[in-house]
Amino acid sequence: MSKEQSGLLNTTGNDGEQSRDFEIEASRFRSAASRAVRNGKAVAQRWGRQSRIAAEELAGNATDRIKDDPVRSAAISFVIGLSLGALVGRWAVRQKSH
Repeated sequence: MSKEQSGLLNTTGNDGEQSRDFEIEASRFRSAASRAVRNGKAVAQRWGRQSRIAAEELAGNATDRIKDDPVRSAAISFVIGLSLGALVGRWAVRQKSH
């Protein structure tokens, strides 16, 4: 028997072992992917709770500030609205000219 033939026999004899190794690696990958998904979901839920808490605090602070100084809040809102209106107007004029 030549070297090529004996090498071929050795590789074909290892097919079962290679298949088993592949199945083990695939199982490890599935387990790792499953853990990553579970961990990702837990982190997303934690961030969601923290974001909700922060948003509630900010909304509460804004409401308190408006109640404490309504004139200042109205003036700030007016200036912001005026600025946004000017920006949108300028953008509309540029779009019309192009």
